[in-house]
Amino acid sequence: MSAVAARRHVITSSVEHPATAEPCRALERSGVRVSWAPVDREARVDAGGVLAMVTADTALVTIMHANNEVGTLQPIAEIARGARARGALVHTDAAQSVGKVPVDVRELGVDLLSIAGHKLYAPKGVGALYVRRGTPIAPVLRGASHERGVRPGTENVASIVGLGRACALAHEAIAGAGRMRALRDRLWERLRGAVEGLEANGHDAPRLPNTLSVRFPRVSGTSLLTRVENEVAASTGSACHDGHESPSPVLRAMGIDDSSALGTVRLSLGRATTESDIDVAADALARAWRELASKRSS
Repeated sequence: MSAVAARRHVITSSVEHPATAEPCRALERSGVRVSWAPVDREARVDAGGVLAMVTADTALVTIMHANNEVGTLQPIAEIARGARARGALVHTDAAQSVGKVPVDVRELGVDLLSIAGHKLYAPKGVGALYVRRGTPIAPVLRGASHERGVRPGTENVASIVGLGRACALAHEAIAGAGRMRALRDRLWERLRGAVEGLEANGHDAPRLPNTLSVRFPRVSGTSLLTRVENEVAASTGSACHDGHESPSPVLRAMGIDDSSALGTVRLSLGRATTESDIDVAADALARAWRELASKRSS
């Protein structure tokens, strides 16, 4: 057993995707101590605060590179430098960032980095885990020696090739991030001009160029999207159980009150998005908001 494997402490953030948060909760139930780093109003962790949590018993620090709901980029390189100097391993979930912003494992300084293929136009169901040479990693599943003994099962070659090609195309497309950022900002300006009291989530932090999370006042985000389902494909981030909406845990962690959080809509742009698409979406959302807001006030 390596020295790091004997440690019983993991550090993560309060805004992780369930793919990270749920395994951390499972570790807690098994007796591992998990520290949940808070975030500020922009959904960003404080690197110094994260490093202050690192102890001699810390095995792993896992902080997402970019938040899946508001697009905030985290200070991974600073965290990695400090945590690795203290003997902890560092993982980052880069599912949202790869293909949208430059991602270099050497610059980030991480030991592990995970990728979800469908987030960058690869086939669904394929992903990748970068493992720094020398990083101790044990298989979760057993039965064969595929993928260097880490994951048994015959490889899905077609999807792997698809992921490789998607990564190559994404590398070329990074140069167009400025165009996507301009479209995102156009969407924000058009919505802000048409919706009184509209606010953005994570607007002032370093963030992905394609993501816009906004809070529509006095309406439910779910109701709003229902009215524009033939014109806009988007999500709220909130959950609905038995007809009752619950706010996104990410927005709650950011300190946003439940009423405002329920009015949040996450809008994501793609490589094929045009100015016309932006204008159609903005007009449809503004119209739906006016209709819902007027009903509520009448």
